[in-house]
Parts: sequence; C-alpha cells; structure tokens
Amino acid sequence: MMNKRFYFLLSIALTSLLIVSCKKNNGDPVIKFVTDSGFTAKDTLVKVGHAVTIGLDMTWNGVDQLDQLEAKANTVNMGSYAITGETSRTNLSITKGTDETEDWSFVLTDKAGNKSEVSLILTKDPNSEFGAITYYTPVILGAQNNTVTGGFISFQVKPATTYTLEGAFINQTKVDILYFADTVTHSTLAGPGSGSPEILFPGSRNITLWQVKNATKFQKSAMTVQDFNNISIDAPIVSAWSDSQAVSKAVDLKVDDIWLVKLVNGKLGAILVKRIVAAENGEIEFSIKIQQ
Repeated sequence: MMNKRFYFLLSIALTSLLIVSCKKNNGDPVIKFVTDSGFTAKDTLVKVGHAVTIGLDMTWNGVDQLDQLEAKANTVNMGSYAITGETSRTNLSITKGTDETEDWSFVLTDKAGNKSEVSLILTKDPNSEFGAITYYTPVILGAQNNTVTGGFISFQVKPATTYTLEGAFINQTKVDILYFADTVTHSTLAGPGSGSPEILFPGSRNITLWQVKNATKFQKSAMTVQDFNNISIDAPIVSAWSDSQAVSKAVDLKVDDIWLVKLVNGKLGAILVKRIVAAENGEIEFSIKIQQ
C-alpha cells in the first residue's frame, strides 16, 4: 500500500515538472522609441520646466497580449498605463525637473509577465531659468451675496489673505482677485480693476469707488490637471504665459479649468478650479501655484 502511494505521488510530481518544463517561452514583447519629428528618442539636454514628448511603439511577441507600460524616473514610478491588444502607440509628455539628470526608463509587460525596456537620459540645460513657487490649496472664495465666506483675496501678503467686502475696502492696495457669479458670465474670477458690474457690490464700498483697483490679468490655459499637479517650479507657468492673450476676467469657470494669472506686481501663477457652487450666495474652491 505504501509503495503504491509513493509511486502515485512521484507520478504527479514528475507530470507537474514535465508540464512546467514543456511550457513555451514565447519571447519578450517589443518596445521602441518613436523617432519622428517632434519626439525625443535619445539622451537630450532640456531646460528646466520645458516639456518633451516621448513616443513609444509597442508590439506583442505573437502569442501573449500586451498588458502594462510603466514609466520611471531615477527608479521612481512616474506612472503605470494599461496597454491592451497586440500593438499600441503611447505618447507621454515629460516636463524636465530640477535634477541634474533624469534617467527615464519605460518597461513594457505582457499578459505572461514577459518584459522589455527602453531608456534615455534628460540632462538639465545649464541655461535653465526657474524660480520657486508657493502652493495654496484649498482657496475658497464666496460670491457677492455670500455672508459667510469672504470673496476677495490677496497674494501679495504672506500667507495669502481672504477678505470680506469691508476688509477688502480697507486693504484695496493688496486685493488681487475677487469672485462673483451672475447670469451673463456665470462663475467669474476677476481683479478689482476689471470693470466688474457695479450692481454686484452696491453701497459705499462699491469697487467703482475704490481709490486703488489692481488690474489682475488672466489667460485660459491648455494645461491638463496632471500638468498642473506636476508644476514644482515657475518655469512651466512662465513658458505658457502670453501678455497678448491676457484678459481681465476668467469667465464661465468650470471644474478642472486651469487659468494662468498675472498679478499687478508681475508675479505669475496657475489656478486649478476644484469646486463651484454657482449662485450669488455660492462659492468657488481652487488651488493656485504662484511665484514666490
């Protein structure tokens, strides 16, 4: 009885070993840099805050479907992307940080766990110009009829300070941005010097009666939320700002909108809209990254 059991177990073990040993190695998937115009495909000198586009062409091994692409910078995971099918093209926008060098690697994995990798190095251009930023989040401003939350803010003082209408009137020289909502422009961020409707703040504290009305400027940005989150220095903001595209108000605001802003003192920032209660007694919540 004991011998039969021994031979039975040995048979199972040998069969399992045979199955494993006979499993085919179908090879690794293929990943290559796109070398077309406009793409970076080799070690490159890049200014801090400037973006490069990495294109990746990926192909299966003929048997195992593609599964995942992982991007790393100096061994730190910068993002994982689901890749499906037999072939795929992925374009990634990478903004150069302040590190002297960034060793970027891109690892492709298929459903069977087979992997392939390509890499390149981005080196900081010695001609880079950049400065530090201050990050404020959340910033909450009340609309014109909100009696609880102040609707005016100054970024000229440290830390940024929110005012009610009365406080803003006393600190006119410091006020950079105010929030209001109406049926024409809906949710709006503006500077005191933007020519906001007089009816918004009737009475002796009406903005039209202020002695100092700072003229803050705004510019709608094509940045994505991820682009905003990646901002760690002022270079991306400086590069994106254009005086010729500036307007006096950021109008018809929506969640995830990104607007660039220029204060009267010349400092630039980027605003990400997070939440809106679009009513005359409502409020807006946003994050802002602004030059120190």
